[in-house]
Amino acid sequence: MRTSVFCFVVAFALQYVLAAKRGIVTLYGSLDSLRIDSGPCPEYENVFEGYQDAIHNFTIEVYKHVAPLGTYQFVVSSHSMWMTLAAIAEGADHETQQQLFKTLLLPDNPCIRQSYYQLAASRFSLTPDVSVVSTRALVIDEGVTPNPLWHSFVTKNSLLDVITAPIKFNPPVAANVIRQVVYANFPRLNLRGNSVLLDTMDYNGLWNTAFADAVVKRAPFHNIAGQRIGSVDMMTVKRRAKVGYVPKLQSKMLELPIGTNNQYSIIIALVVGNNDLRPIIREMKSSIIKEVLGTLQESRVPIDVTLPQFTINSELDARTILEDFGIKNLWTDPEATRYISTPPALPSSYVQRSTLTLNKDGVNLPAVVELRSFGPPSSPEDQFLSEFIADRPFMFGLFDTETYSCLMATMYTQPTYPN
Repeated sequence: MRTSVFCFVVAFALQYVLAAKRGIVTLYGSLDSLRIDSGPCPEYENVFEGYQDAIHNFTIEVYKHVAPLGTYQFVVSSHSMWMTLAAIAEGADHETQQQLFKTLLLPDNPCIRQSYYQLAASRFSLTPDVSVVSTRALVIDEGVTPNPLWHSFVTKNSLLDVITAPIKFNPPVAANVIRQVVYANFPRLNLRGNSVLLDTMDYNGLWNTAFADAVVKRAPFHNIAGQRIGSVDMMTVKRRAKVGYVPKLQSKMLELPIGTNNQYSIIIALVVGNNDLRPIIREMKSSIIKEVLGTLQESRVPIDVTLPQFTINSELDARTILEDFGIKNLWTDPEATRYISTPPALPSSYVQRSTLTLNKDGVNLPAVVELRSFGPPSSPEDQFLSEFIADRPFMFGLFDTETYSCLMATMYTQPTYPN
């Protein structure tokens, strides 16, 4: 009996030593990179810039993968996806964690990562003038128990919620719970595993300056070749705005502020001429967002801005995108998520729903001074940028104006009323 007890103690001690080398600190396991305490971090240079680069890089990579999946009309929240995957990375095994860190441009230093998370989680708003709301959740089967340290960390840093549903015992009920949580249909929801990853983002806000009070007018919408393919409800305003031109995108750029304090903005890229969007998107680099921001300047005179009024909704199979990025163990290897829960969570699906609404309403009415005539443009550049009429396919993103994180990235190619 004493021999058995001694062997058990030795085996346990050996397991503890091996676990300590990997940073496992509980029965469930938690990597040593997980920062549990909320004490102050030392000062680091370029945390803000590092976070911005991480979000910009992931946004462009996701955009390039999502665009060809359908008709090139979609909205995706790479920001919400970034936060969801960051939560999973904090509890993943070393190999999967390093894959996710590389994909998300997350540093190994846990203090810096936590600073990134604090910036990411503070980008949302639920006020009378702007609603930018995100839901992120890991839905686990009944009987799957989250690692309490990991669970505490991801919830305290507002990265991810954990929800329980009877995935194995009653899949229809579980599917209904999931759909109610995210207000989506998800017709291809895969419940063969013991968990599902979900995230959503919804935007509906008031422009800082409203579009004109006149009735929204039905107007033609064209494809890149200039052929009419249908109609849209156009809203118009004449005002000063930030404009520019980006040669790599072959596009005019326009930035319009949102909300009482201009805390958000929408930046729109309208391709000039009959240039094909597909090769432009394929050649995008993460630096393109900073190039866009660098080219935007306040117009010298009010310009004519005409945009469609619409709501766009997309439901996305995010798992296929991540598999294209090389992240495959997360779905099939119990070792990959053994530090997240017991038994290990193996998500069979990762689905995202994003919804964005643009209408003519604003916080402030157009100022009278912006509606008077300023005469003809004084230079060829002013002439080129004197109007921004989005009556053909265009790309745009929703940004917060403190960090210029891209919260939602969108492409609009299909008119509300097709021919």
